[in-house]
Amino acid sequence: MACNTVTLNGINAKCDTSAGGIKRVLIIQKDDVTIGEPDAQGVITTITPASGKYFVQWLFRKNTGNYTTSLTSDPAIGTQAVTTDLNLQFTKAEATKRLEIQSAINAAAVVIIEDMYGQYILLGKDNEVSVTAVNQQSGTAVTDLNGYTLTFQDVSLELPHFVDASIIPSLLTAQ
Repeated sequence: MACNTVTLNGINAKCDTSAGGIKRVLIIQKDDVTIGEPDAQGVITTITPASGKYFVQWLFRKNTGNYTTSLTSDPAIGTQAVTTDLNLQFTKAEATKRLEIQSAINAAAVVIIEDMYGQYILLGKDNEVSVTAVNQQSGTAVTDLNGYTLTFQDVSLELPHFVDASIIPSLLTAQ
């Protein structure tokens, strides 16, 4: 017997194309932002940084970033968690990137992902997003990666919410 009453509306099969990958991520300290509740469609329409605080933008090469969201559930005890891993790769190991990545390791963050469709996905609504893995490498051959790979992880009670694209410009400093 179900404990919750829900309404299912269906998903129509379409001939949509699908493009993977992500364009960029936006990051801010969790203590520096207030996130509003989602609207009836589950979209976040209000995100308010503290005075003088803004999301910063992390850019990376095409085809080097992705995210994966997975639900883990135990019906026997009634628990579930949604884990999202955000994987990024940055070319060329250098001091400025190292410093920014080290700051992210020490941060409790909120992250917004822009996908290839220009949609925005929020991580960190329930709990802070943490860096859970970093790999700095030199590569061996000239054509190998010299740079960093890192993983951010969000553990939540629900699938990540989408963010209204119209609010994104107000969250950024002049870039």
